[in-house]
Amino acid sequence: MRALHLPIIVLMLTGCAAREDAHIYPLGLFGQRVVGNSLYVTISNVWNEMDALPLAEKHCRQYLKSARFSHMEPTRAIFDCVKSN
Repeated sequence: MRALHLPIIVLMLTGCAAREDAHIYPLGLFGQRVVGNSLYVTISNVWNEMDALPLAEKHCRQYLKSARFSHMEPTRAIFDCVKSN
């Protein structure tokens, strides 16, 4: 009976582990996570920087800034939040 409980508990915990802020890919099981502050933003679970750009722009706009692509890690795009001209 315990063997049946373990998979259920694992699924419940993984569902709570990360807040999903968006679903930009229609067939993706997991959404994108947006983490950052007034200086930078990281968009997780993306294929490339162009897919992440709208989410980065939305984040940086909170600070009256624009998103500028910094670099890509395996499945994360990192942007700097810079003053808009």
